[in-house]
Amino acid sequence: MPPHEGQGLERFEAMADLVIRRAVGFASLAIALVFLSLSFQLTLALRSGAVLVSLLWLIVLLKLAYVPSQDMRRSEIWLMIAERHSPDALPMQAAMRMAFANRLRWHADRIGAFAMTLWGLYLLMSIVT
Repeated sequence: MPPHEGQGLERFEAMADLVIRRAVGFASLAIALVFLSLSFQLTLALRSGAVLVSLLWLIVLLKLAYVPSQDMRRSEIWLMIAERHSPDALPMQAAMRMAFANRLRWHADRIGAFAMTLWGLYLLMSIVT
């Protein structure tokens, strides 16, 4: 029985979450610093936050589009399990791609919703002021 069977996709999804959340966390830190540095003018802060979060959303979507052709042996997820498994395990790569794509799609949905919320707040503030 291959090493990934019996574990399900949950383990790969947990690893994918770790990789994605680390990257999104660093980007979010940069966005938060820009947002806070422009907090003297709320409309400008909301607009810059909306633009930057939308850019992050587009980057995650581009990464999602690249996953089907990605060689998972060159990913961070592979590095997490490479010590325990053969580097030529093609079925494991397919399972990792599916798990990574599922988690990227989930994160892209949340980031897109947050971007739309920021755009809505920006439009509301620009109408009010």
